[in-house]
Amino acid sequence: MSVKNDQELAAKLTNFDGDRYDVVVLASMWAKELKKKDPYKNMPMAAVIKDALDDILSKRVTKNEVLHVSKENLEAELKAQEAARLEAERKAKEPMKL
Repeated sequence: MSVKNDQELAAKLTNFDGDRYDVVVLASMWAKELKKKDPYKNMPMAAVIKDALDDILSKRVTKNEVLHVSKENLEAELKAQEAARLEAERKAKEPMKL
């Protein structure tokens, strides 16, 4: 982001009339999702958070979209963890082969 964009972002945040704490939480959740995408994988987290905050304040992404994507990814992660746990239990119950 350039200096001009930083100033615009600061102005958007200053003029925002909603709950700033909600915006920060949403931006961090959105940044976590952005970090999974190719253009953001090698970017520093601070830059990703700025982009996420700008997306939220510019209304390119809504609160419901962020919550929906985060919920889907959390459910997928929990399913994968449960599958791994069940597989580990299955292997632990197998008799040892010598």
